[in-house]
Amino acid sequence: MLRSVYLKTLRDKWLAATIGVASLFLIAWAGLWAYAGLGTEATDLFSSLPEAYLSLLGISPDSGPEGLMLSNLFNFIGPFVIAGIAISMGASAIAGEESNGTINVLGALPRSRTRLVTSTSLAVATIAILAASLATASFLLALQITGSHTDGLNLVAAGLHMLVVSLFYGAVALALGAATGNRALASGTAVAFLVVSFLASGMLPMFEAAADWAKVFPWYWISGPNPLANGVDAGPLLVIGGLTVVLFAVALWGYSRRDLHDRAVRAPLMARLLDNSRVAPVLAKLTGNGSARGVAAMALADLRALLIVAGGGAFFMTLIVGPMFNALADTVGDVVGAMPEGMLAMVGFADMSTAEGWYYGEMLSIVAPVAVAVVAIAAGTALAREEQRRTVEVTLAAPISRSAFATRKALAIASGSAIIGVAVAAGIAAGNLVGNLGMDYGHIAATGLLLAALGCSLGAVSFFASGVTGNASIAMGAGTGVAILGWGLNAFLPINPDIAHWAQVSPFYYFADGNPLEIGLTWSYLAILVGAAFILVSAGVWGYTKRDLRV
Repeated sequence: MLRSVYLKTLRDKWLAATIGVASLFLIAWAGLWAYAGLGTEATDLFSSLPEAYLSLLGISPDSGPEGLMLSNLFNFIGPFVIAGIAISMGASAIAGEESNGTINVLGALPRSRTRLVTSTSLAVATIAILAASLATASFLLALQITGSHTDGLNLVAAGLHMLVVSLFYGAVALALGAATGNRALASGTAVAFLVVSFLASGMLPMFEAAADWAKVFPWYWISGPNPLANGVDAGPLLVIGGLTVVLFAVALWGYSRRDLHDRAVRAPLMARLLDNSRVAPVLAKLTGNGSARGVAAMALADLRALLIVAGGGAFFMTLIVGPMFNALADTVGDVVGAMPEGMLAMVGFADMSTAEGWYYGEMLSIVAPVAVAVVAIAAGTALAREEQRRTVEVTLAAPISRSAFATRKALAIASGSAIIGVAVAAGIAAGNLVGNLGMDYGHIAATGLLLAALGCSLGAVSFFASGVTGNASIAMGAGTGVAILGWGLNAFLPINPDIAHWAQVSPFYYFADGNPLEIGLTWSYLAILVGAAFILVSAGVWGYTKRDLRV
């Protein structure tokens, strides 16, 4: 696997993608199993949905409950996972090798920079294509296992739309990583762009004057043309594919123009930016260079780019969602009122005719958990990355024990999660104030606290895997897999009362159950999330102290 850069990249990146695809299959199987258990009741409820709402889901009225489940997989959770894989791979293709100190070895081979970028990019594209193809095949397998049908549903077309858009987001991360050499900045910016696209493509169609602007955002073309029912819409896919090629060219140009880890000679544009007294401080913060004041400070400083992008983006989006509710309250109320109560419970949608339900549906169901998960899982993986970068021997040469070193690394999980929790709570509070929504500020604070606890539990999974294995790919895959599967179980199992209690195995259940914006803080839920994080971190520290480090 080391005979070429292409094969090396495949070897380094395949595991996390495999975990993501496996998680999607388990979600599909569990969701379809839950729908099948409802029998004709699910079909009757589904057929009573308003036509406009069915169009928003991207499915045809006669596709039955399987169509609703597949629309969630292809239009929602599936693209988040596949695009997340593409972004992670794209950001680390060049910038990751650079931060790990391996780019010098690869660059010393008899290959040009163009071939290096091309080889790593092809490997990233290969993994994304295989992930999307296997995910689509796994959905079909889940349908067969549960005895569901696919009449009138085009899984291949939906999978192709999901793949092309996901490759575009991966290309964004690749171009930023190659141009800057900063993996955190590349992945954080690409994830922020993805989330903004997701929100814009869902919200803008609610405004008649702005509906066409939704087509500007790539996410729209995952479900907008309704490929699950109508097949492939080739025109937009060709445009997005062309833009992906342009971003690849930007990556080639940016990487060839930049000196690696050397600011003595700088490209003219970067030189002007770094010499600008207003721009330079912003770029310095985004680089995320670690502080030397201590292990905990270094770990938190390494998250700086992600914290700025995820925290700032979460605050801004939660702020603007408040005034948006006032503008859409009448429309949302009519749609929700036309939906049967049983269907609302079955799909786990909040009552978005209320401010609390609106915030839960638009921000707390996926956007805020994504923000805290990205930061927390990155913090939990840092322990293994020290070994991967071969910097652990330098740190442990100082008068500090292994257990103290690992524990201080773990503090970044709590700190990073708390920062995102505060940003989300502050954004909701500001949106509540600006929109005069009347939500309880104590409940808003409880929401931020539970979100931070959710982040700690997800980050602790990565930290445990980091401590026990020392493998950053396994650590990242473990945290991401638990996040994906946990979200899916909590979203789909409650639709069937007979198996709804199994949702309690998901950490998301203890964050979202009952909507903390409505009921406030449930102390037992907080204790479960914090307790699980404490146990996992303790086990990770123990495993780290007992294992031979790869230095």
